[in-house]
Amino acid sequence: MIQERVLSRSLRLMFSGSVVASMGLLALPAIAQEVADNQPMQRVEITGSSIKRIQKEGSLPVQVLTAAEIKQTGATSATDLIQMLPSMQGFVPSSSSVNGGGAGVTTASLHSLPSKYTLVLLDGQRVAPSAIGSGQGGGYAVNLSSIPLEAVERVEILTDGASALYGSDAIAGVVNFILKKNMTKGEAYATYGQPKKNGGSWSSAGITKGWGDLDSDGWNVLASYSHEEQERITALQRDFSAKGAFFKFNSGGKQYYFDQRTGNTEPANITFNARPKGSTADPVGYAINPYLATNGNCGSALAGPLGTQCRFNYAATVEDVPGSRRDSGLLKASFKINENTSAWAELVLSQYAMTAQYAPSAQPMGVNATTRFPALYAKYVQAYLDKNGLENPTGNATLGYRSVLIGGRADEYQTTASHFATGIDGSAFGWTYNAALILSQTKLKDTAAGGYSDFSMLDGLVAAGKYDPVTGQGADQLKGALLNGTVFSRTKSTLNTLHAGAQHDLFTLPGGTSIISLGGDYSKTKYTVDYSSLILSNSGFSTQPVSSNYPVGGNYGQVPFGANRDNWGVFTEVLLPLHKTLEATVSGRYDSYDKVHSDYIFASVPDASGLIPRLAGGDIGNTSSAGTYKLSLKWTPTDSMLLRAAYGTGFKAPNLSDIAGANTFNGSTAGSYACPFPGSPGCQVGLAQYDLLTGPNGQSGAAGLQPEKSKQWTLGGRIEPLRGLSLGLDLWNVQIRNQVLSAGVPEQVGFANPQQYKNLFVNPYPDPAGYTTIAYLLAPINGGVANYRGIDWDFSYRNKTAIGDLRAAWNGTYMLKQNYTTTAGGEVQSDLGRFGPDNGVVFRVQSNVSLSLTNGKLTNTLTAHYKSGYHDQAYPADTAVFAVNPDGSVGDSVAFPGLWTPSYTTFDWQGKYDFGKFALTAGIKNLFDRNPPFTLQNAGGGNQIGYDGRYTDPAGRSFYITGNYKF
Repeated sequence: MIQERVLSRSLRLMFSGSVVASMGLLALPAIAQEVADNQPMQRVEITGSSIKRIQKEGSLPVQVLTAAEIKQTGATSATDLIQMLPSMQGFVPSSSSVNGGGAGVTTASLHSLPSKYTLVLLDGQRVAPSAIGSGQGGGYAVNLSSIPLEAVERVEILTDGASALYGSDAIAGVVNFILKKNMTKGEAYATYGQPKKNGGSWSSAGITKGWGDLDSDGWNVLASYSHEEQERITALQRDFSAKGAFFKFNSGGKQYYFDQRTGNTEPANITFNARPKGSTADPVGYAINPYLATNGNCGSALAGPLGTQCRFNYAATVEDVPGSRRDSGLLKASFKINENTSAWAELVLSQYAMTAQYAPSAQPMGVNATTRFPALYAKYVQAYLDKNGLENPTGNATLGYRSVLIGGRADEYQTTASHFATGIDGSAFGWTYNAALILSQTKLKDTAAGGYSDFSMLDGLVAAGKYDPVTGQGADQLKGALLNGTVFSRTKSTLNTLHAGAQHDLFTLPGGTSIISLGGDYSKTKYTVDYSSLILSNSGFSTQPVSSNYPVGGNYGQVPFGANRDNWGVFTEVLLPLHKTLEATVSGRYDSYDKVHSDYIFASVPDASGLIPRLAGGDIGNTSSAGTYKLSLKWTPTDSMLLRAAYGTGFKAPNLSDIAGANTFNGSTAGSYACPFPGSPGCQVGLAQYDLLTGPNGQSGAAGLQPEKSKQWTLGGRIEPLRGLSLGLDLWNVQIRNQVLSAGVPEQVGFANPQQYKNLFVNPYPDPAGYTTIAYLLAPINGGVANYRGIDWDFSYRNKTAIGDLRAAWNGTYMLKQNYTTTAGGEVQSDLGRFGPDNGVVFRVQSNVSLSLTNGKLTNTLTAHYKSGYHDQAYPADTAVFAVNPDGSVGDSVAFPGLWTPSYTTFDWQGKYDFGKFALTAGIKNLFDRNPPFTLQNAGGGNQIGYDGRYTDPAGRSFYITGNYKF
């Protein structure tokens, strides 16, 4: 029977009077328990509404994970917890930090919308966000790695748009981490976990203690601390990733080779254009490897010949899971000023460090007869030309270099987060009110931790004849050139917010008393990035160092970033109990965003000096403002049935980095392409990676970025046909117009249609390493329309049997639609059930099924996690897939339509015995030790090949044990 539920100070959504018996992944909207006549009736607030009231099964779909359910998942971090939910797709996992643009950030992402559309709150308050790489949808999102899970009392997840209440960023929904409060007792825990295979062990420990009871003593102080560590897993420690980027596979009864090894290797390849001496014909490309020509091999198990070149198997050298550690704490105090007023303050501190290692430094470098490695040019290029009667009209060549013998590159990403909030809650003159000041800050430091070398020192070693990058001779001398400990960049994000709200009973309606809520907030956002002098070098901007030095294998040619913006919003919400069975909620909000103030504004073309001059800082872009609204209805025609519907609009202002900044060098393309403009000076030999530029759109008016607008609706409900059986279903839809695509037109689209997107190519482009190539610009655009639609379900059953309390639950998401355009009026693209043009996959179905049996003090739970299959990345001819010759050798390159990557199901088991104050929990993740499904994708979240680290856990079967003690 669906009945009204009464809750005391914290909302706990339950089924038939008990916590949902699942692994915490199946936390469901509530079916209420009856309330004793003497139980106090207090109003509470739930995510998705600003109105505190006696909570019922609501008109909006909200999932709740209680503290007990969180522990049942076996999750060791907020990232693990959120990213295992079936409603989550498209987030940034930790594996994306292995050269995939993640940079130590992990995120939440509802219903496959990019992370920038999911608002993450801490105790209902906004948190300073982190920048997201363009490959993950761009924009800003809260780094889940900075959330201290041990301090969390529950998590509320609103799977419907909430811009009308929360403003910008909440188009997909809201994840609200509610922190512990008013505890008087203590809790301590310790966990250790270990995969069956090598690598990937984890451990954590924490303690929480409270003093004073707010109700009886008038005050409460709560303190919490936890420490967590995760050991890395390397590609070589798992069979499915150890093959790297070169292996044989079967498909459709045929054998193929997959070969995505790179031309940056040690011993190095050399490419140049040449023609017969005295000829006036156009030069043609040559690719040589002197070591291979002399020795007949490439000198390493990780390198092998391909024609006249050597190719390096970079993907065999990376990490599948980076190592990490986290320390976090919470200090919270509350006290009563009088019977009607209370004040509170909380401080959350977190320090998270992730060390991500990938392939040794790869760096194409210019070589010529006069200024750049002239000794190498004379020894290898000129000698080859003379021997073969050729000449090089330009006198330039490119060295495909990689410093294999000094180890893989590694970055330590250290995130330090501080979140201070203080406020007051009270009532007066029939109104209840609240006010809060939030000071939130996140700092991210990127430090070289291995493999990067100083170019000037490398150049000196080559000039002195101590190191030959072509053959690798003398590579041990490079150890002195390592940049270990050098801080590459420091990023600081600040979000300060002042919030106030109040509510009042209005008038009596047939269903009860109507309530109005009013509120507003004002925020100041600032984001800065400071780089080391090595990263600033070779940028071509007048204010930056004029130096030939740079970190070999690293990102450079950058300029500092500094931007800020103010915004404010006001909102109202009205609850209308139209009938005892029908309730309506109407809400509206108005937001206004100022122009972006940029500390660094640069001209778009060089001056007479050849450098791009800096202009004075100032306001750029457009102001953004919009009104949004939401209407939701809830109808309970019978005690065992609830129907609900909602319709609303959303709004999102362009991000700071979409507007401020400068066009800068951004590494190389993810894929290898034929020259988009054959015969031009920037062409490389054969299939090659070209340069990428990234930059903002700081224009104003129609040429500038416009705010994104959305429409969303949900239709669903819940029915309880039998005692103990509850069935919930919600159909949802989101449409986004004027979607800001931070990455601009994807590189695959641009290189496939170079004439159509000619304005995005810089040809020729002088690479900062000293050679000529072609660059492709990734600049934000308003990209048209994106559509998302699906069904969320959550079913549960509970029954007391002769052998114990049996509970079953099944929840999941079925995606009906996901598509988008990369330009206004452009071709409709989709990732649904396939590896899409933006290098992502949207699973048609994700679901979890849980069976739990409690017999006395012992509880056993078995949970299944399911992902549907999808069509993998396709490859045109002359790329990465090759036929197999009759003798087993590599044949000609062929077009390959892509694999069918099968569905993937894993099972987890957990057993818990409650001794009273002490509880012991043991569990097995991936009970049947299933490997991730085989995939050929090579342009996804990181450098892993053979499986996709964004969608599956490479750890394999893992065992863990946890002890909890209450005192």
